Amino acid sequence: MASILGFSWSVSRAHVAVATALLGCAAWSLPAAAQLGADDVAGIRLGASPAEIEAALKAIDPRFKFLTVYYADGNGKASASVAAIKAAVQAGTDLKGIDWKRNGFAVYFGAQGKAYAIYRQVFNAGGISIPQTLADLTKKYGPSTGYYPEIYVRNTDTAGKATVSCGGSGFGWQGGPGGFDAKCGQALKVQFDPKGPGVAASFQTWLFDHRLAQEAIQAQQAKQQAAAQETTRRQQDAVRGNRPAI
Repeated sequence: MASILGFSWSVSRAHVAVATALLGCAAWSLPAAAQLGADDVAGIRLGASPAEIEAALKAIDPRFKFLTVYYADGNGKASASVAAIKAAVQAGTDLKGIDWKRNGFAVYFGAQGKAYAIYRQVFNAGGISIPQTLADLTKKYGPSTGYYPEIYVRNTDTAGKATVSCGGSGFGWQGGPGGFDAKCGQALKVQFDPKGPGVAASFQTWLFDHRLAQEAIQAQQAKQQAAAQETTRRQQDAVRGNRPAI
């Protein structure tokens, strides 16, 4: 499996508005009316641009603070290409780590500027209904293809057909997926942290598109290959006149 390399870290702090009241559990619930096989998590959509994602995140919660991660350029410095946007309701300014008792998103982009992976964590001190959330997930994305009652899974192949393979949850707050499977389409996983019968304190969501990841990784590989070829060309040009006697 190929991987996307060369992230460079840079922090951008969004202005944090003072909320007149804390957002309730309903603000974090999944949309009741949505088509099956949706490509978003609470309105944060796969394939969207960094600007679109940032605007959508600000609309979800004005208290979010932001961390922007940029791809590295040929010199190893931050380029203008966004690799990830992370947002969380978090005290302090350092979002490289996140308190598990916080609401937040981490969205990962290919070098071509499309979101291909979305991680979300939700916490509610009052508890979250597992049966109701599972029902909402099924209504939005379709029946689970998993086996465990408190882990929702919905994976599809390239034709959009549900499958028991094609996972894609190997990422989170710290970093994005490292590869893709060309036979797979979209992968979704939601895992609950139970605090009592039918009640969770929190849950995590992973939504990953293998096709967008393939596009992103191959574009990054082509860029790296072109840069390596250019470096080789410059080195050859620099020594072309150094011709010792043979």
